[in-house]
Amino acid sequence: MNRQLLISAAAAILLGIAQWYFLAFCWAYISAYSPVAGWLASSGVLGATLPAVLWPVDLLVSVILSLPVAFVLLKLRPRKLWLYLLLAVVPGFLWLNRGVIAGPYFGQFAWSFAAGWLQQLLALPLAAWFLRAVTGRGAPNYSLNRTLAS
Repeated sequence: MNRQLLISAAAAILLGIAQWYFLAFCWAYISAYSPVAGWLASSGVLGATLPAVLWPVDLLVSVILSLPVAFVLLKLRPRKLWLYLLLAVVPGFLWLNRGVIAGPYFGQFAWSFAAGWLQQLLALPLAAWFLRAVTGRGAPNYSLNRTLAS
């Protein structure tokens, strides 16, 4: 395999794991101090409609929080962006959810985690897609290569 591909793949994995921890930290803060759920509940949005309204809002916040990592991944200018996104999303997802996945009751309660997991898995790819759509593909980034002495 190409050495640059291995370095970029390792960078994608490390960025993904760092981003999972960043999102977990941010969501702990947001869930404790965000007034959105209280506003919705006081305006009459209750029951099954509350999660249905909160899910797109939470996804949007996760996508916004994922923009810096998506930007760095796009700066690597990978030929196969899907591979780098997969390397950035899957290891961190498995690591942070290993307790639930390896639990003895996973089969019984997996459906209750599905909406949250879908949101976790989609945030970085949607952020990368959005940035790629806004910035365009552009020319390859050779700024990380050594410059030749003239």
